[in-house]
Amino acid sequence: MESTNRVVVITGAARGIGQAIAKRFLANGDKVAILDVLADAAMEWAGDIADALVVKCDITSKADVQAAKAQVLARFGQVDVLVNNAGVVPKPNLWENIPEADWKRAFDINVNGTFCCTQVFGVEMFGRGGAIVNMSSTSGLEPGKHTGAYSATKAAIVMMTKQTAVQWGEHNVRCNAVSPGLLLTDINKAFYEKPGVYESRVGAIPMARLGEVEDIANAVFFLSSPEAGYINGANLVVDGGFVVNGLKPLNIQVD
Repeated sequence: MESTNRVVVITGAARGIGQAIAKRFLANGDKVAILDVLADAAMEWAGDIADALVVKCDITSKADVQAAKAQVLARFGQVDVLVNNAGVVPKPNLWENIPEADWKRAFDINVNGTFCCTQVFGVEMFGRGGAIVNMSSTSGLEPGKHTGAYSATKAAIVMMTKQTAVQWGEHNVRCNAVSPGLLLTDINKAFYEKPGVYESRVGAIPMARLGEVEDIANAVFFLSSPEAGYINGANLVVDGGFVVNGLKPLNIQVD
């Protein structure tokens, strides 16, 4: 795709999937604003990039998000794409044992934070047009024995995506979601090195490999692009066929 010189706001892009998404847009010649509470970590890789702006931001605070928008507009002048990637994964737990604090924190960051950023940045695209991509998960499509809090928040993201698409389509703002499956990242690498874990998970994926952060970045980039201009309210599952394979039991161990 040729450079579109868009202004892209990405939350939670200091590392992991968010960082891969940011690098994908930067490689296309777009301008990228990275919103993250881990601003120092973001500065380590993006601080010297002319087309990157790092903003320390707590997405659960509307005041923080509004202040971040002011910085983005002062630097780049507009907003064309919003990627709501920031999120938290609560410690796996049985439904009856989920701590209230874990439940509330998961919803505050994953759901309320996504809504806050959508509301604040989305209106900047009204009329001129733009795209919002939310990060859901295959855990939001099917329940898991130990993923109750996380699954509930990611299911909410899917409905928020549809709601935004329905309400803002008339403003020429599209909203879609991406649901990653099982990924291999720097953060969970140690988990996959435990005996039998890697084999059991790869065995549940028809493509016989774990996903990589670049797989998700490519999907997000596509949904934000002009090539996806008539896609609105969709949830793109990027999982190598994991969900349609029946979500074989993964036997996640809880300490």
